[in-house]
Amino acid sequence: MAAFGLSKESNRLRDAVSRFLLYGIAVLILASVAAVTIGWGLSSSDWESYTQAEELAFTYEEDSTADLSPAEAFARLRKSPVSTRTFATNRSEHAFWLLLEAPERSAPYSIVLPSRHLRSAECWWRSRDAVDGQTSSIRPLDSIRPSRGGFVLEIVEADPGWVLCKTRHVGPARATVLAADPVGVKIAEQRFERSGGLLFGSLLMLAAFSAVVAAVSKDSTFFFFSIWIILNLRIAAVSAGWDFSWLGLSPELEITFRQTSLGGYSLISGLLFGSLFKQEIVKLHLTPLFRGGVAFAAAILVASFILPYKTFLPIMWGSAAIAAIILGILLTRICASSLSSIAIWYGLGWGFSILGIAGEIIRAVTNQTLDIPGLNQSTGAVISALLTGVALAQKLNDERQQRVSAQNSAVYALQRFRENYNAMPVGLFSMKDDGTILEYNPAFGVMFGLPPPSQYREPRRWAEVANEYAFESLIRQADESRITDTEIAISSREGGRRWLHMRALRKQGRIETWIEDVTARKEAEGRLQFLADHDSLTGLLNRRGFNAYLERAIAASRDRSICFAYVDLDRFKLVNDLFGHVAGDQILRQMSTRTRAVVRPPHVAARVGGDEFVVIINDMDLDAARMLCEELRRALSEQPYQHQDKAFSVAASIGVIRLDPAMSPRDALTASDRACSEAKKAGGSTVVAFDSRSSELTAYLDEIKLVANMRERLPVENFFTQLQPIVSLRTPYSSLSYEVLVRMRDGAGAVVPPARFISAAERNGLMSQIDRWVLRSTLEWLDEHPDHRERLGFCTINLSGASLNDEKFLQDTISLIREHRDATQRVCFEITESVALYDLNTTRRFVDRVKSFGARVALDDFGAGYTSFSYLKELPGDFVKIDGSFIRDVNLNPANHAITRAIVDLSHEIGMACVAEWAENAEIVRTLRDLNVDYAQGFGLCRPVDRERLLHADHGVALVQDPQVIEVLGQQAPAAHRRSSIAGRRSILAV
Repeated sequence: MAAFGLSKESNRLRDAVSRFLLYGIAVLILASVAAVTIGWGLSSSDWESYTQAEELAFTYEEDSTADLSPAEAFARLRKSPVSTRTFATNRSEHAFWLLLEAPERSAPYSIVLPSRHLRSAECWWRSRDAVDGQTSSIRPLDSIRPSRGGFVLEIVEADPGWVLCKTRHVGPARATVLAADPVGVKIAEQRFERSGGLLFGSLLMLAAFSAVVAAVSKDSTFFFFSIWIILNLRIAAVSAGWDFSWLGLSPELEITFRQTSLGGYSLISGLLFGSLFKQEIVKLHLTPLFRGGVAFAAAILVASFILPYKTFLPIMWGSAAIAAIILGILLTRICASSLSSIAIWYGLGWGFSILGIAGEIIRAVTNQTLDIPGLNQSTGAVISALLTGVALAQKLNDERQQRVSAQNSAVYALQRFRENYNAMPVGLFSMKDDGTILEYNPAFGVMFGLPPPSQYREPRRWAEVANEYAFESLIRQADESRITDTEIAISSREGGRRWLHMRALRKQGRIETWIEDVTARKEAEGRLQFLADHDSLTGLLNRRGFNAYLERAIAASRDRSICFAYVDLDRFKLVNDLFGHVAGDQILRQMSTRTRAVVRPPHVAARVGGDEFVVIINDMDLDAARMLCEELRRALSEQPYQHQDKAFSVAASIGVIRLDPAMSPRDALTASDRACSEAKKAGGSTVVAFDSRSSELTAYLDEIKLVANMRERLPVENFFTQLQPIVSLRTPYSSLSYEVLVRMRDGAGAVVPPARFISAAERNGLMSQIDRWVLRSTLEWLDEHPDHRERLGFCTINLSGASLNDEKFLQDTISLIREHRDATQRVCFEITESVALYDLNTTRRFVDRVKSFGARVALDDFGAGYTSFSYLKELPGDFVKIDGSFIRDVNLNPANHAITRAIVDLSHEIGMACVAEWAENAEIVRTLRDLNVDYAQGFGLCRPVDRERLLHADHGVALVQDPQVIEVLGQQAPAAHRRSSIAGRRSILAV
């Protein structure tokens, strides 16, 4: 709240300064108005008003060659019959010769050459009695001097004669010659100097005051205005003819200064306008137009340093017209959007300035004047400066009113804040860095037993009100850049625990704090957390609450021995089925009571399923853990459970393992479940412990590592494929087919047995990824070797049950075969009976889709299932792969021989080809040929080989190495095929 007081005092000081500046500008404006009145009268008067002057007629000639002597000029002008009272130089900078007949006066008089564009003048006297041709007849007059924007020549000659003058002008000059009374000239010069001093002194004072305002208020608008007034003063001086007399510069330097003043005036006018109407320009999207005008003014300023005055002046006139147009557009848009008094005063000021400039330009171009009494470029510049000052005063007044309004709003907001501060239901307090409480609201006082804020006299420290930990926590969390949150617990006055939620912000050496008592919420959260982490029936931890304990136990098993037990009730389902779930729930409650009696801290028990419990056994080796589990088994199994008038005997089987740091919670549950399954297999009501030497646990841990390796580098680095030829028994020398087999290497590069890694992958949900990789790599390899692809009859690819029943895998398969249509023509998908019949509709849909792209389907392991013939009827396959268990003993077991013959006949009857697996020797191959089996596959024909070896094979026989098998197959082919087969086989073996 002290900060608000300081802000209020600062606003009052700023408002006082603003009023002082406003009144000061008003006083200066009034003084300047008086000066303008004088200047107006001065500018509206002429020499005749004070000197009784009269215009004299004269003849003139431009000296473009600059080589005439006074005598030559006099002679030429005497011959000129043309006489005039004025002429325009048309911005010529050559010398002009003027010849006039001196008027007959009885007393001395003055000849005046009034022109603010007159740079220099020299005069000579020639008496009427002088003899032509004599050099001494023309003598120079030394009494000529600058005066009031022109030159004055004092004539004291008594005899009649002629006056010859040589003048040089700059800009749009108009030459006239006046004869005046010398005393009146002196009086006019004095009045001119005094009035000019008053006029320009007032403007300089206004410029100086504006500079002071700019320094005090740090407002660039007043800084630009002060510079603008000085440049405006220069324009008024140029118009009134004060340049020579005031500045005391040489004519050449004065012209340069005049030229740069005009260029600077255009630029500073644009900057002043932009500072004065900054918000309006942005709001009305006039920024591009304004920037274009400022850039144009900057170019004019640059040109003023480069171009001669004669060339620069018409460019300046044109730029003035363009600036007037741009200014008119901007002011019109601003006034149309909001009728601002600032814009009105500023527009009036520029109106007078533009009228003065327009009058100057018209007089210079056409020798005509705007008939507006007293208004010229000088008075227009002065009036423009005063009206612009009024606009700035209005701007200052508007800003003051806005500040007053903002202060009133701030006071109102402060009052509202104080009311809200006192009415807040949460505690609010401020303290120093040392913990001293500076102020607080009533809610904070009630919360901590402090007196009402209005009676707070003796400072207290936050550490005394709460405790030292609360003070340190607040100091530590307070930050200057953001509001921070924390929750801490302190002791309540009743002796319990009290939770506080604090938000803090460090600001200007204070810590502002918002504090709320959240004890009720924390207690409710604790109750909800207990309900979320504990089983509502038994009160033990549930799976969600137990997982956190298990993760910490696995991490801690690196340093100490921790065991994990899985408890399953035998025949508990029978109790639920016979006596209902009420009886089952009662047994579970009694079981949890018995478990708590045995499993005490630091051990942890939980219920993770219907009748499944787990126990973490801390700081015990496996033998001690097994003894504890045996005690638990006896407690759960040897005494019956009571429900109403019935007694139930329920036994428990327990599997216990020692946790390993490499395990995940899921791995620990699965391993202990396996140990529990072994206990059930042993007859139930038994404890089975797996130590590190147990083959079951070793196998499982190896599987864990294997699966982790598969997950880490699946599938590119670990997996590769081999091909096992499928040899045609009808046309062995004209057919090349094979089955694609997936293989895996472990981290050391050794090949893992397929049964081991495939079963692990199936149990851990990785087969779909493996099948997807096998399909993709096979299709890509076939497309990379088109010659081999064209020789290929078909290649079979096994699909697992997880893949065939995975909708995403089916979509990916269709996408792949669309990308590899040519290779798909050679692919045959193998589907087993157990997989196909799991979801027959999905399987049939898959078969129809892949066959529509030209792929084929083989029914694998046919005959091994219970519904093989129904399976054959339901799915329209292309091949039947007879299960190897029939083929291996086909020559030893008549039943297998008969079953094989029946399968072959049935398959041929419905239009499907047969493939016999496990053809181990030549006798089996011969029998299969005699049974009209179409294809054979097995180690007797060829073991799986790397796929690069098949790139050089033309048919399956080229890979067979058993001479007896070759002889059996050779009986189906001509001699030429047999000889070529031998040569081809040798080349392949060499490869």
